Amino acid sequence: MAKKLTQKQKEKLFQQHKNANFQASMALDGYQVEAVTLSAEEALARLEQVRAEYER
Repeated sequence: MAKKLTQKQKEKLFQQHKNANFQASMALDGYQVEAVTLSAEEALARLEQVRAEYER
């Protein structure tokens, strides 16, 4: 019997499918898009960099 997924697992699975669908859609349009994978810390650091640049 299969176990039910937790909410966090469901969100991760949804995000993986969303990324795969986006890449496939872009490929149909002739574009090659690489998936960007960042940890939570890396994403927060990147947000701070972008904010610092645009909130001068």
